[in-house]
Amino acid sequence: MEVPENELSVPVDYVPGARGHGVLAVGADADGSDALAVWRLGPTGHATGAWVVRLDDAGRDPSPLCRILETLRDRCLVDGDERKSTAALAAISEFLPASLPTALRRHTVAVPDLLTEIAEHRARCADAVERHREGTGSKVAPLAWPTELPAPRDLAEWTARAGSAATSPAAAAALGLTATVARVAQLWHDTEHARYRRSYLRGLGEPSPLPPQWLARLRAAADSGPLVTA
Repeated sequence: MEVPENELSVPVDYVPGARGHGVLAVGADADGSDALAVWRLGPTGHATGAWVVRLDDAGRDPSPLCRILETLRDRCLVDGDERKSTAALAAISEFLPASLPTALRRHTVAVPDLLTEIAEHRARCADAVERHREGTGSKVAPLAWPTELPAPRDLAEWTARAGSAATSPAAAAALGLTATVARVAQLWHDTEHARYRRSYLRGLGEPSPLPPQWLARLRAAADSGPLVTA
């Protein structure tokens, strides 16, 4: 049995107990100077702040960069690989008080892990459909996901295209990753939407705005740092 679509409602970019993500990308500015792009995102990937700071400016006066990064203390750094976020921090650590990079490194997420969590959830849903079919003897249509999960190479190409309109390589990397986080969050929402329309799949849990492990990391980050705004 399916339920009407409007019975599942996940608020856009508001998730109780979670602040969101931070994106760091080191690269060239529009004029070729070394720079750091910092994007601040909500829980589902909507940008709430964006800065590009030249590293030579940070060397002369690091306080603006420090103030920006302080706003990420209660968020998870996100990248295609957790090592990229920590590498970006290493590149700017000379401009920061030692406690700030240490705090930011504690909370990270990687896009491939988020996709794996969605894939595992979809597999559980498919197994539950099969058990329901066998247990009831009814003809139940297989679950059809609105969008299939992308392969790693396809996702990397999509991320690059999403940032192609930016005016600098640093901003392009941050913009592309921001779009990817939003896309992955939408894939989860589509998954929960399809699941929740079948009443017999509600036993797998109430609809969640984000994958449980992803959400737990965001909430842990929110609990660890003071609320700072810029």
